[in-house]
Amino acid sequence: MSEHAVLMLLGIASVAIAISGFSGVVAVFAGRDDGKWTAAERFRTKNMLILSLVACLLSFVPLTEDLFRIPDRILWMSSSFFLFAFCAVYIVYTINMLRKPILRRPGTLVMWVRIVFFACLGLAGLLQALNIAGVLVERGSAPYVSGLVFVLIPAGLQFAFLVLTSLTSPDLS
Repeated sequence: MSEHAVLMLLGIASVAIAISGFSGVVAVFAGRDDGKWTAAERFRTKNMLILSLVACLLSFVPLTEDLFRIPDRILWMSSSFFLFAFCAVYIVYTINMLRKPILRRPGTLVMWVRIVFFACLGLAGLLQALNIAGVLVERGSAPYVSGLVFVLIPAGLQFAFLVLTSLTSPDLS
């Protein structure tokens, strides 16, 4: 595995941990530690935490496989398989969650955020499928790292909404 790939994976893990860690800080300082969460806030926070922690965990999969001297071809195929499986399962899970009546109310979740969420996870999954098959992309670190970045984009977006909601709270007026 190249040094550049290692640095990118460690950088992604760092960003993922930062997003998940700061979400707890924002939740506490926003007064949400007392249980006053709306359904949309719970949904966004859970998505943000799951996406960022999975991105962190999956950043270490190829690094760990490299310690076992697994050949690069198999290393990137297996890592991509794990990321592909996560994207597929999480898309289905999110679609089922969005069917809940409390999340279907107008104004609860912003439509363009849903589009970005599904586009990013869909692109991440597609890149992993192409990397596994070795079609249209050169099998290696680039599709995998790009897929992890696509997973972190919605997490960062959820984090921004959590922070902005806290900053625009009527209690601060």
